[in-house]
Amino acid sequence: MNKAILKKSKGKYMASIPQTEITEAMRELSNGAYKLLMYYYSRNDGWVFNDDNIATAINSSARQVKKFRKELIDSSYLLIQRGQVDVYFIGKLAVAQFLTSSYSEPEAVPKQPLLGYTA
Repeated sequence: MNKAILKKSKGKYMASIPQTEITEAMRELSNGAYKLLMYYYSRNDGWVFNDDNIATAINSSARQVKKFRKELIDSSYLLIQRGQVDVYFIGKLAVAQFLTSSYSEPEAVPKQPLLGYTA
């Protein structure tokens, strides 16, 4: 399996996370950042992230949640696209796929020579 999949069953969402992502995250992240990553994975689409609620859920503080989020971003496990509604890309594969699709090179456009005046 190469991506995380959310499944809805009996009113609950379940995340299926690639095994390699789980084991790599355990090695690469602090315990708090790992807990935050798993918490993000456990939420369904359309969920609004609130640092105070997250802190309560992972037995931490809102300040620590910000620190853990920065660690996830720095380690490429999380990308937040800011806008009218913030979009969270969770997991290394999701981040990589978004970055690849966002920054693909446009087709080369031939440049016109600059016209200048000489004195």
